[in-house]
Amino acid sequence: MLRRSFTLLTLAMLSGCTLTQSKNHEETLIAINTMEKNVNIQLETMTQQINEKNEHIANLENELSSVSKDVKFVKHKVLTQPKLVVEKQVITIPAEAKPIDIKVANGKAVLGQEEWIWLDSVKQNFKARIDTGATTSSLNAVDLQVFERDGKEWVRFNLSHLNDETSKKPEIIEAQVVRWVKVRQSTSDEAARRPVIEAWIQLGSLHEKVQFTLADRTQMTYPVLLGREFFKDIALVDVGKQFIQGKSQPEAASKTNN
Repeated sequence: MLRRSFTLLTLAMLSGCTLTQSKNHEETLIAINTMEKNVNIQLETMTQQINEKNEHIANLENELSSVSKDVKFVKHKVLTQPKLVVEKQVITIPAEAKPIDIKVANGKAVLGQEEWIWLDSVKQNFKARIDTGATTSSLNAVDLQVFERDGKEWVRFNLSHLNDETSKKPEIIEAQVVRWVKVRQSTSDEAARRPVIEAWIQLGSLHEKVQFTLADRTQMTYPVLLGREFFKDIALVDVGKQFIQGKSQPEAASKTNN
């Protein structure tokens, strides 16, 4: 009885082991099948991607082939057709040349060391020295006489100058005395008292009333001297030149007076 029971127990244990091994084997097969399916799916996906890449590469090769043909065609045309050379040329249109007026600079008249002046009172041109070192202007006066007219001092004098070829006859001028000044000469210790008058002169485009100190200038080169008070605000002086303004015309002086 005991032996039979042991035999049955042994058979039961062996039967249990067999069932366990069978179950494990089935699970293993299922896992393998699942992995195989996953691998197949991945292979199909990769195959599809590879096919798409190959198709894209084929399209690119076709486009490259087409571009290459176009380049060859253009190169052939360039080599076989005559070349057209276009040159860029800049044309400069010169501005209308304006004559340079040497008589004017910076809106002011340009005077030389010597100039011709037109004296309205005697209607005649005289040579004048433009003296940048002198303050006042001076006019030649010989045979000077002082007299009274309407209660005021007047002078009468001869303007003629021995060194002035334009003055062939006495030029008698009468003018009212504006003031008297004292002038000290280097040859004398005493100051000489001299009258000052006003006279209109024309010098180029300038027509101005100038105050002149009267003095005997017969021993000097010029009968007229123009100082800084005349030209300080209206003219520039170029001491290296002479007679820049030229002689003033009597018609111009008459028009200016009017």
